[in-house]
Amino acid sequence: MKIVPQVIVAYSHNVSQAVRVHKLPKPGETIRALKASAGMDGGKGTNTAVAAARSGAEVAMVAHVKGGDWYRKGQKVLEEAGIDNTYVVLGDGIKDSSGVVLIDDEGNNMIVLGAHNEQTIPNDEIDTALNAMKDAKYCVTGYEINKNSVRHIIHTARKLGIKTVVNASPVLDFVPDYWDAINILILNEVEILHMLDLAGVSYTDGDWEEYGRKLRKSYGVGDIVITLGKNGFFCMEGEQIFHSSGIIVESKDTTGAGDGFQGSMTARLAMGDSLYEACLYANRYCAISVQRDGTISSYPLAKEVDTI
Repeated sequence: MKIVPQVIVAYSHNVSQAVRVHKLPKPGETIRALKASAGMDGGKGTNTAVAAARSGAEVAMVAHVKGGDWYRKGQKVLEEAGIDNTYVVLGDGIKDSSGVVLIDDEGNNMIVLGAHNEQTIPNDEIDTALNAMKDAKYCVTGYEINKNSVRHIIHTARKLGIKTVVNASPVLDFVPDYWDAINILILNEVEILHMLDLAGVSYTDGDWEEYGRKLRKSYGVGDIVITLGKNGFFCMEGEQIFHSSGIIVESKDTTGAGDGFQGSMTARLAMGDSLYEACLYANRYCAISVQRDGTISSYPLAKEVDTI
């Protein structure tokens, strides 16, 4: 399906199902699974793209993936969401191992990514896709794909004048020297502390404004969004500081809430919201999604969010 996208998601592409358990295991503990989750889960890119599309943005996916039944299911998910999959390239081989998502009775989750399945998008495929869609407003990526692909996506988007939204997850084990090219960095409360520690920065526990300012000084990033789960979000938009509490709901499954926040936030940015307004929308979006099973299957349409 060919569209003129507002949002490009150059990221991981995958679909799967999670396993339900009464409680998440402790180290050395053996537990019994209850059942497969009733919902459908995806890679961070797939989740983000679907959330952005369901929030009303025109979205295109850029990915390079291995084959298998999951690939066919993934393409169907994109097509049903109206996402342009022209630049989803089927590479050589078959995906050889799956990751594991465990969800407990409280809706908490634990995620282990599959081995030997890190997706790398070749530079020439990135160049071709982004140049063909250079009128897009935002490009979303993150470290569920190869770090060199992330670097190339950020630099290519910047050259083309496409704003970047980058998710620092899975958390990095190195100090990147190119984050000054990022327009919006999105992290959770664990990831930002890790990145401050990695930079050798001291900080005061619980001071989100201090965290944001020190992260910006250490890495040179533009705007910053810190997702705080049930406690809402914190964001720095230029020199403006915003914090909003979470919406109290009974959570059923929190898997993919961060991806849903990222996708819905970027959609609203592309449609003209300020960063704070987009985060407020994403906060409402996630309040709906965590009450449902799965990630892809939990993401609401814009008309549902507008009722909150």
